Amino acid sequence: MTKKNIVMFIFVILPSFLLADNEINNIYTGEREPIKSPISQYDPEINSYPDPFHNDQIILTIDQNNYMNFIDNILTPGQIEMFEAYPETFKMHVYPSRRSCAVPNEVLKLTKENAKLTDQGEGIDGVVGSIPFPNPSEALHHVWNHILRYRGVNIKGSSPFYIVNPDSSITFGTGEAVAINYWNPFIENDSGLQGMLMSKVTHPPRLADASLLVIESLNAFKTPRRTWVYNPGTRRVKRAPDIAYDYKPSANQGLTTTDQFDGFNGAKDRYNWSFKGTSKKLMPYNAYKFHETNIEKILTTHHVNQEFLRYELVNVNVVQANLKTDKRHIIPHRTMYFDLDSHNLLVEETYDDENKIMAYREFPLINFYDQPMCLSIHSATYDFATKRYQLTNVRSKDIPKIQWRLTKPHDEKMFTPEGLKRFAK
Repeated sequence: MTKKNIVMFIFVILPSFLLADNEINNIYTGEREPIKSPISQYDPEINSYPDPFHNDQIILTIDQNNYMNFIDNILTPGQIEMFEAYPETFKMHVYPSRRSCAVPNEVLKLTKENAKLTDQGEGIDGVVGSIPFPNPSEALHHVWNHILRYRGVNIKGSSPFYIVNPDSSITFGTGEAVAINYWNPFIENDSGLQGMLMSKVTHPPRLADASLLVIESLNAFKTPRRTWVYNPGTRRVKRAPDIAYDYKPSANQGLTTTDQFDGFNGAKDRYNWSFKGTSKKLMPYNAYKFHETNIEKILTTHHVNQEFLRYELVNVNVVQANLKTDKRHIIPHRTMYFDLDSHNLLVEETYDDENKIMAYREFPLINFYDQPMCLSIHSATYDFATKRYQLTNVRSKDIPKIQWRLTKPHDEKMFTPEGLKRFAK
């Protein structure tokens, strides 16, 4: 290195790295502070979750000017790709870490030891209603913890979806769903089921009343997923065994697969799974401000309006899924980041055969503290090839409140092909 280059390194490059180190030192995860009951500003009559941390100030904003300082530590490859794809608009506001996630006490009381994986990880035996692997030690423990995290019991609600194109045009749709989750301590479960779901699209009109029934077991090897669809054109219900893995529903316009719903779901047998360890990464967390913002302010070109998202330094368990050589799936490689506290999948990155990144996905969560329960307020998928993004499972003050524990439980007999026909109408 020449004398001139040494001087440049000392006075120009080195200070930026030192500044980055100082900024990172100001960010830490802290201790858990679970919110187990509604805060005083909460009104159960409306779909609003006031921010418990509204007084928190931004610690750091990462944008095109400084993101390179963080690529080797707190940013994920997908986030780096977002900065490079949308340098003028993508930014991340970093706030103090508030480890606010909680579950009902009944869930914690059941959580004492690990369940058991069976049939090469396709099945699970354990105490129903608990966190299945409180002491996870392998990749599929984290996947199952996400799938079986507490997320209500008898559920009813509606949720819109949006696809935003590079020209700023927007495709809008909405639907309704009813579901029973069996992995919880509040209902008896000796059926071997994970849950049952019926959903229907109510808009746009060309898809209206296109309805779906899914019955999911706790062992995809012994009892594979059972699925039926109702076609409004023929007014008939038929079996639909293909709605799994990388099947792409028409409403998704090719952006996401069936097994990407709710982060990840379904059978796991097409991938080799590996646990890459626990690390600290910036994740979309405590997204109350986003939840309380009107939808029209959120849907900006290329990505959601980053002014309303909150990122925190989070302990995440990193899991890699690589397609088996004798299996097929349109997503050959996936990297998943699971929250250490709530077990939610917070970020996913997908890669092609040459390990080139295809999409970056975010699942910003809040603590629905009236339950209590931590879930994402939407699923955002950013497709780098088409520069479109998809927002699904949107939970917002702009839409009717989802009922997570109905006073009157669903009649299990409604989750049948004939019941699907009635639900669709």
